[in-house]
Amino acid sequence: MEEDIVTKLLECSICKTTLDSGSVYCSNCGFPENGTEKEIAIFHANKVIENRKIKDADDKIKSARNTLYVMSGISLVFGVILFFSMNDVSILITNVVLSIIYLVLAFWSSQKPLMALLLGLLLYLTTIIISAVVNPTTIIKGFLWKILIIAYLGKGIYSASAIKKQ
Repeated sequence: MEEDIVTKLLECSICKTTLDSGSVYCSNCGFPENGTEKEIAIFHANKVIENRKIKDADDKIKSARNTLYVMSGISLVFGVILFFSMNDVSILITNVVLSIIYLVLAFWSSQKPLMALLLGLLLYLTTIIISAVVNPTTIIKGFLWKILIIAYLGKGIYSASAIKKQ
């Protein structure tokens, strides 16, 4: 029975890591096991703040992921519309390939959000540049949509990089 009490006293109450005798803070999670009430309250408050930041970053990543899904759908729809209006198979094939790439990136962003979103942004910027080279007036067309898509992807990239740093 005495051994159980001693074992419980030498164990962190948060992460269950064995504590060194006389240590105030857990070497694993930083919990002030033998600290003051103020230190314990600050520890819990910091954990709540950290969890909120992670949740906010996850929400932004989900928004960016949804942007990739929307871009996939838009590429497919516009590819079909342009195919029927211009009767050009190459446009259809190009847009179907773009749609598939955006879809794969969206799925992949759940495992590797930073890399997937960076590649999605790079692909989007590349398509804007290529279409501007072919037809310079496309830069102005849909300018607000382009800025909005870039902003959503940018927020997702920023959030994914912030999570990766933690």
